[in-house]
Amino acid sequence: MARNLLVFLALVLGLFCHVAVSDHMVQAPRYTVNLDISPEARWNDLLHHWNLTEYRARITKAIEQYVPAAAWDIIGDLVSTLDQYLPAPYAQEIQGIAKTVGLEVGQITALNILYDVSAFCTSIVAQDSNGTIWHARNLDYELGDILRNITVIVDFQVRGKTVYTTTSYAGHVGAFTGQKPHAFTVTINERDQGNIADNIMELLNALVLKKSAFVSFMLRDALSNDATYQEALNRLITKEEIAPVYYTIAGIRPDEGAVITRDHAKALDVWMLDEPNGRWYLLETNYDHWEPPPKDDDRRDPGNKAMLAVGQDDINDKTLMKVLSVKPVLNGHTTYTTIMSAAQPDVFNTHTRFIDSNE
Repeated sequence: MARNLLVFLALVLGLFCHVAVSDHMVQAPRYTVNLDISPEARWNDLLHHWNLTEYRARITKAIEQYVPAAAWDIIGDLVSTLDQYLPAPYAQEIQGIAKTVGLEVGQITALNILYDVSAFCTSIVAQDSNGTIWHARNLDYELGDILRNITVIVDFQVRGKTVYTTTSYAGHVGAFTGQKPHAFTVTINERDQGNIADNIMELLNALVLKKSAFVSFMLRDALSNDATYQEALNRLITKEEIAPVYYTIAGIRPDEGAVITRDHAKALDVWMLDEPNGRWYLLETNYDHWEPPPKDDDRRDPGNKAMLAVGQDDINDKTLMKVLSVKPVLNGHTTYTTIMSAAQPDVFNTHTRFIDSNE
């Protein structure tokens, strides 16, 4: 009788002490954007892979849920002369996307603003014992239920050759995750500075005054224009007029890896790989690495524990996927996981993450 009671208590405690979580991964679809055609038209083929009625409904829901009413007057002013506030080709691409999907230019502009201010993520750059540099990331959003369904891998091509690759969401013209083959990889993590509505208003006001830029455009500019890890690193460290953000960048040679902590105007810190002195990986979430993470959002410590459990000798694409599948590094807001290595461009891959949890 006593034994049966202990078994019953163990079962009850198990139900209450363990979160039932199921996760399945779906390969993200892969498309080509032809940079040889006009900016207004280059996204058309990709967008037509979606049911545009459903797409409009999802995007409208996201915008209505997160973009504050006070933002729309400013967005209206921006849209009337969008190319004065957004550099080429981004204004033209936004205008073309709006026309293709049947939404207002202001709505697609708002969508791109929303992407820039609401991402929570984990990025890792690591050097294995053979000197190969690896880069991996989870991208988390509060509006993950919408974004998982429009997650895409995009190969940007010139004359039929891929010049860079990103993981993105259909309708987003910037980049949060990207690779320049045989040169560098780079990801953006938001530097947590407040709630979404306040961040949207801050960015809009800075855009009107021409004192800020979309951080995701900065990343795509680096992929478009910089030929080497060092060139991209210098751009991301020195370029002014940028929102608070963390850039994680990785190259193709030993110790080519860094996390850049930015405020609006300058780099506050550049944290670099230093394998000879034991720093063979860097892991960044959404908080300054020299400060402890908040207790209610500590993805850093579980991530570090998982990296150390794998060890430098066994780091590769498969073990990095396992690290980024550890809870709470993987969580209910995670939309996708990307693994990449600029020295091995074919490694680049993205899986959409679907997590069912009673948390």
